[in-house]
Amino acid sequence: MADLDGQPSKLKKEEWLKENPIFQNVVPCDNLFNPDFSLSQLHFHEFLEVSIIQEGSGIHRIWNKVFPCKKGDVYILNAGVPHEYFVRDQADKLIIHNLLFDANDWFDGELAFPDSPRFCYGIFDEDVLWAYVYLKSRSIEKVKRVFGAIEKEIAEKNPEWKEAVKAQLILLLIVIRRHLAASAENPDVTPKDRMIVSTAMRMVMERYCEKELTLESIADTLFLSKSYLSKLFFRVTGEHFSEYLRSVRLRQACRLLRETQLTNEQIVYGCGLKDVPSFYQLFKATYSVTPSRYRTEMSENMPNKEKRKGENKMSILTEISENLQRGKAKVVKELVQKAVDEGISVEQILNEGLLDGMGVVGEKFKNNEVYVPEVLVAARAMNMGAQILKPLMAEAGVKATGKVCIGTVQGDLHDIGKNLVKMMMEGKGLEVVDLGTDVAPETYVQTAIEQNCQIICCSALLTTTMGVMEEVVKKAQEAGIRDKVKIMIGGAPVTEEYCRKIGADKYTPDAASAADAAVALCAAC
Repeated sequence: MADLDGQPSKLKKEEWLKENPIFQNVVPCDNLFNPDFSLSQLHFHEFLEVSIIQEGSGIHRIWNKVFPCKKGDVYILNAGVPHEYFVRDQADKLIIHNLLFDANDWFDGELAFPDSPRFCYGIFDEDVLWAYVYLKSRSIEKVKRVFGAIEKEIAEKNPEWKEAVKAQLILLLIVIRRHLAASAENPDVTPKDRMIVSTAMRMVMERYCEKELTLESIADTLFLSKSYLSKLFFRVTGEHFSEYLRSVRLRQACRLLRETQLTNEQIVYGCGLKDVPSFYQLFKATYSVTPSRYRTEMSENMPNKEKRKGENKMSILTEISENLQRGKAKVVKELVQKAVDEGISVEQILNEGLLDGMGVVGEKFKNNEVYVPEVLVAARAMNMGAQILKPLMAEAGVKATGKVCIGTVQGDLHDIGKNLVKMMMEGKGLEVVDLGTDVAPETYVQTAIEQNCQIICCSALLTTTMGVMEEVVKKAQEAGIRDKVKIMIGGAPVTEEYCRKIGADKYTPDAASAADAAVALCAAC
């Protein structure tokens, strides 16, 4: 069975194929040289993608337009422009070489300024979001040599390699500019319209896992009306927003089914879908197979060596996650060591093994499916596994998602709640400096300065000690770090109203919510 990622949803498939007969009986091309890249944090022409078709022929879909493509075609696109390559038949070959770069990294002045006619040597002088070039044999060979030279310089990193890459990049852009053809943008759609829709699509790519993500929430963020964004989205893409959001979530589900051993419940949660029954119905209606059958067929089509390697890797990571959830510390430690010995990256073991398992525990705790004892034994198991990874993390360049100092305020010796919050935060990948109990306001502030913490967390169980939290806020102001460090508070007597009263940044009612809030605050810092 062919992977149907990228094809129109079944709800409009017949109508869409009638309007675009060139797409009938085609299957997506998945043999691109470069890996998938994230669309997060892209802006107008900030990242550019240059694609040259080296062999074969097929179809290139850009926005809602389709174009035949063949050897010698070169496309230059803003990386936020949605596009996909297809082959006409599974047996066909379509080899595409991609180059992704940020103009600001390599050029200065007019060449790096998107609004300048000289931007990237005038390739986008018509203020469009993509351009097209057809190269003849001699020029194809020249461009292929430039691609090869750039790859070699980046891979070998010989002295002055960056200057060499820049020189080759300049040559590439000049050759492209000399052969530039019209990009055939739709005159009824302005660049501003496309940028609005690109931004909306980027937000979907970043937040598809959130069930609450809707057209209305995106329209509010962009300060647009829901009806206006809906009409604009369809005019630019030829697809309704709801269909696009559904297709993104299903594509992510397909990827997880292919590449992981996650359960359907975990996939539904991770893709922002409603529930398992509706996921099954939607998946089968779109791809004509059940999720389990899709996973089986994808596994059967995978080369044996690659299949065994992928299965072994995901099996170990899944075992780490599941045993951590059960609190089996000794088993987790042994599995982490085994994963390291088998060459799995430290970052993957941490994220897809330990943090994944602790994330499940945190979510269950938040939903009252497990309680404090289960969280404590799971956290102990995570710490056992983390002990194996810590010496390797610095070497691998793995960084914490943020840094927090936490303690129970002065006059209060209770630490169960504080310890639980600490475990949950570490389970989210945060580095936590534990100050213990009976912590003076000056200690919080001094630690935040010396340890370069982004967040100060204050816990209190006694009503009589709540006032110390206000002193922490005042000391942070006096030290001049109030605009750099966020202050979180929590504990049985603490409320949202009290948080606002003393000028703290965040109150959370439980440990799991505190961990989620801390991750969000660190990301915003």
